[in-house]
Amino acid sequence: MAKSMILSALALAATVSAHGNITSPPARLPGQAMVAACGQAAVDSVLRDGTLPIESVVNPAASCNLFLCRGALLEDNLDIVQTFSLGETINLTAALPIPHEGPANVSIVLAATNEILGEPLLVFDSYADERLAQLPANNTAFSVTIPGAGNGVEESCVKPGDCVLQWFWFGTGAQQTYESCVDFVIAS
Repeated sequence: MAKSMILSALALAATVSAHGNITSPPARLPGQAMVAACGQAAVDSVLRDGTLPIESVVNPAASCNLFLCRGALLEDNLDIVQTFSLGETINLTAALPIPHEGPANVSIVLAATNEILGEPLLVFDSYADERLAQLPANNTAFSVTIPGAGNGVEESCVKPGDCVLQWFWFGTGAQQTYESCVDFVIAS
C-alpha cells in the first residue's frame, strides 16, 4: 500500500511540475534501485521535479545512465510493465507545462545497448514550440504503432527490461533533454 501511495504521489508530481514527460501509459519513475545506481541527490532532484531535464539532475553517480530513461530503472517499475501486440496502436499522453521547441521522437529502444530498434515510430522535426500561442494537439496526445512481424520487436522485446517505448525530446534553445520510458513486452 505504501509503495502504491508513493507511486501515485510521484505520478501526480510528474504531471504538474516543470517541462515535460509521458503520463500515459505509465512511464518509469525513480525508486530505490535508481538510488543505488544514481545516488540519493540525483533521485531527490527528479522527485522534486518529475519533468526535470537530464542536464539538471543533481550529482549523478558514475554508475547512473541518465541517457536511458533519465536513470529510472525497471526494478522500481515492475508493476507497470505493459503488454503490447505486434501491430497494436498505442496512445500516449504527454504533459508539457513549459514548452521548448526542438526535435522529438518516440522509439523502441533496446535497454541493454540504449539503441533504437529499427526506425523511430514517430518523429517531430519541431515539437513543443514555445512561440506558438497554443501547442498542436498532437504534441500532447499522439499514437504509435508497434511494428509487425519481421522487424525484430517480437524477438527482442520478450522479457521486462528488454525494451522500452521511449519518448525523447531535445529543446534546442534551452539545450535541455527530456526522456520518458514505458516498459513493455510483446504478447506471445
